[in-house]
Amino acid sequence: MKVTLIGAALKKKPKGSPAPAVGLEELARLAETADLEVREKFLIRLTKYNPSTLIGSGKVEELRKHVEEAKPGLIIFDEELTPAQQRNLERALGVPVIDRTYLILEIFSRRARTREGKLQVRLARFSYDLTHLTGKGAAMGQQHGMIGARGPGERQLEYDRRTLRDKITGLQKELDAIRDERATQRKNRDSVPMPQAAIVGYTNAGKSTLLNFLTAQKHAIYADDKLFATLDPTTKRVRLPGGGWALFTDTVGFIQKLPHNLVAAFRSTLEETAYADLIIHVHDLSSPQVKLQHAAVQETLKDLDLAGIPVINVYNKIDAVPDHRFYSETLRRARPVFVSALTGEGMKELLDRVEKALTARWGDYKLVLPARKQKLLSEIYKNAMVKSAGYGPEEITLDFRATKENYQRILKLLGPAI
Repeated sequence: MKVTLIGAALKKKPKGSPAPAVGLEELARLAETADLEVREKFLIRLTKYNPSTLIGSGKVEELRKHVEEAKPGLIIFDEELTPAQQRNLERALGVPVIDRTYLILEIFSRRARTREGKLQVRLARFSYDLTHLTGKGAAMGQQHGMIGARGPGERQLEYDRRTLRDKITGLQKELDAIRDERATQRKNRDSVPMPQAAIVGYTNAGKSTLLNFLTAQKHAIYADDKLFATLDPTTKRVRLPGGGWALFTDTVGFIQKLPHNLVAAFRSTLEETAYADLIIHVHDLSSPQVKLQHAAVQETLKDLDLAGIPVINVYNKIDAVPDHRFYSETLRRARPVFVSALTGEGMKELLDRVEKALTARWGDYKLVLPARKQKLLSEIYKNAMVKSAGYGPEEITLDFRATKENYQRILKLLGPAI
């Protein structure tokens, strides 16, 4: 489907906000991800936003003439539209109109694979619909992933407030049950402790490609040069240089102006990051907007109250940036690691840094256990990650990794005199 993109920006933009043209380019990437053909992009600068149409009657008339000539099947605004603005624009232009939030919801609904991911997308969709109930017209009739469709049964949204709230309540209960299941899984995982690292970053920074390389493509996860190529978190074991293992979790990507209802819906997934011992923040070094993308991720991590977890800043795609060494001076304070998840360059340094960072919480210990206390082995395995065990006639020598707290717990189990 051919689409026209509209960016509407105030002439006096708030300090520190990204350039409007940047948002419009990102909207174009989102549209391409949704398999839409972008024909035209317009950036409209305004003194103030119009409450009826966002852009004002004069600009609406200019846009109407464009619609008559170019005949796009859909208009997408980079700014979030109110129900009244959406309805008025559709009436004036004669074509479906949606906003950035709806487009992202559409992409998420296509990409979610797990039961939890699908439930979260539905929750975000219903939350969006609840705030747009007064909106009539074609764009409100796209509950089945058909952007721009005018299905006869969906022309007017078939949910009233009570129905939507009931659905939202039901979805929240299902998600709460899944969170309980995840808590149980986490306890089971913690029973054989293993350091955990969360891979975060802007969408399309190469997080999935990075994890695939670190696991030597074993059970490779889907990775593509598209925004939000993967949504559902994936956890895999990665071998560290010292011989131990760590769990690496690939999380959903971030984006500028991520809709609030999506942040809320995926909060439970993102909160898994709170249980990590380390955050690996992957950047796309080849992106002209790398600084803005860094800020967007940092802001979301701050919102999730994850400031206390150590972070390694990883700048990916050095294969696409031959002069990346220049950035070493600029980014020295961030102590970055430069890698290529495609070629493997820099991966050894990254794993060395990861192991060093994890050692702060996960120390290496050695223990000689008398044979008479062999029954305690199972408790040690529950509280530590045993790297090797040497069995002698009278004693067992264990090399293991554990947190300081778990090491003290093991010593307490063994008693004052081993």
